[in-house]
Amino acid sequence: MFTDLEVIPLKARIGKSGLSLGLLTLLAAAPLAAQSKTGDRVMIPTLQSADKDLGVQAAEAIRNQLTKQTNLRDLVVVPKNDINNSLISSGYSTTEALAPGDAKALATLVRAPQYLEGTVARTPTGYKIDARLIITRDMTKGQILASAQAGKLDDAASQVAREIKDARKQLPAEEQCHNNVVQGKYQEAVAAARQGLSGNPNANILGICLAEAYNALKNQDSVVAVAERVSASDPRNTPALKMLAEAYRARNDTTKRLEVLSRLAAADPTNIRLLQDVVNEYAAMGHAPQAIPLVRDLLQNNPGDPQLLNLAWLVYLNAAGLDTVPASRTATYEAAINVGLELARVDTSAATADYYTRLAAAYSTINQPQKASEIASIAVKKFPNDPKLSLITANSLYKSGQLQQALDAAKRAVAADTKNAQGYYLLATIQGALNQYDDVIGTINTAKMNGGDPNVLSQLALQQGSNAFKAGQASKDRADFQRAIKFLQLSDQLQSSVDAKFLLGASAFSVGQSAATDANEKKSCDLARTARDMFNLASMNLPAGGQKFPTEAAQLLTAIPQFTPAVDSEVKRFCK
Repeated sequence: MFTDLEVIPLKARIGKSGLSLGLLTLLAAAPLAAQSKTGDRVMIPTLQSADKDLGVQAAEAIRNQLTKQTNLRDLVVVPKNDINNSLISSGYSTTEALAPGDAKALATLVRAPQYLEGTVARTPTGYKIDARLIITRDMTKGQILASAQAGKLDDAASQVAREIKDARKQLPAEEQCHNNVVQGKYQEAVAAARQGLSGNPNANILGICLAEAYNALKNQDSVVAVAERVSASDPRNTPALKMLAEAYRARNDTTKRLEVLSRLAAADPTNIRLLQDVVNEYAAMGHAPQAIPLVRDLLQNNPGDPQLLNLAWLVYLNAAGLDTVPASRTATYEAAINVGLELARVDTSAATADYYTRLAAAYSTINQPQKASEIASIAVKKFPNDPKLSLITANSLYKSGQLQQALDAAKRAVAADTKNAQGYYLLATIQGALNQYDDVIGTINTAKMNGGDPNVLSQLALQQGSNAFKAGQASKDRADFQRAIKFLQLSDQLQSSVDAKFLLGASAFSVGQSAATDANEKKSCDLARTARDMFNLASMNLPAGGQKFPTEAAQLLTAIPQFTPAVDSEVKRFCK
């Protein structure tokens, strides 16, 4: 890996760099002699190294050794002066290693179909060179060369030169394979590649072409076999790893695909685009937590990059949502919030309605309703007509105890979107907290008319009825039980349930018992009739409720007949 070595950061996009812009001018000025019949040109640029001078020296040593070992009819080594003149004319240093995209642009500029990339380092016994031969038309395709070690730099360079010569033996077959693939002649491409590999099974550039032909033929088993073989000998071979990832996707083999994605990220840790693709794949597969180390490194190595901040923001949010451990889930949400705030700081256009919605929801999730409310308030001022933001604002205000403001926000949410089921649910909940019980019933009915889920609305009414029943048990106030009956009847109408029927029967029994007592004391016909009606209501619902609460239902059903004679007597006496 090159992370600890000195590499020039990419100064310009491929196709727009100074190297690329100078291409036509230099080609037009090329003398006819340079176009005589000679072998392919190979470029050996400065190698990456912690020692600048050593990178330059190693490149020149390899150029010299390769020139000695070949003739012009077979191979032309691009001279150092040609490389340096092109770099200088494009504003680049002649002593520093190029970024991958710029190395490709330079190879194109000096008309080299292949070029070398590599590293050189001093060792306790001499020198070590690790390199690969890259084909210029596609800088992702290359042949890893055997590591060269020797006491003298020239001897290590000589080993690299021999490796380059051996690696180039596959190129005629690879070019034939490539041309056939481009022309859609996939079977011919396979035949050309297999013939070339018969004498050189470790020819990875050719192997990738074979895998591409198999891929076009939809022969996934062969794609996997070839790509696994290539990646085994060259763990940094990104084309092989990408094809493996796609093949395992086609096979629906998540375990293998995750493993390959991990290998792909490790293959080129300085390639931002590649890492972004891997992160997106993790997220799409529902494995966002595994992407966190990657986005963390991306942010650390590229601080302030808006695109990466946005990617990290979404990854952290998704990962937090998948985390089932409270402590780590909170920590991940906190990390998401920090990244989100930094994103909005460096790129104000990122602060969209969706951004504020997610940010407020994150604060709310980690139990910071006040912060959520602050964010929501800012958002609503910026996007006053966004129903989602009104909903988030209402929820944040509700959780922070600002009920009246929450009520107003919830009303705005459902007014802006009359089909907003969550808005109605929240509005009814807030109305319940404000003891606006008739409004709760009205909201539930409105939600039903606007297509709300009857089961969800039934549960909402059931919750309100249960709360009222518990309040009645504590207060012994008949009004609480009567309120419970209203909600429980509504719940049972929306979606019949054993819970609603039991609580409805129990509430009716309590009202009947209280009304019977008060009717006798006040000699009230209305209360006597209420008692009779409530005992009848209890008798109709308790049997069904007994399916879940058999003991309690049986006790109440046994007690009802003990009240019936007295209630009947009250009706006769008081209702004349």
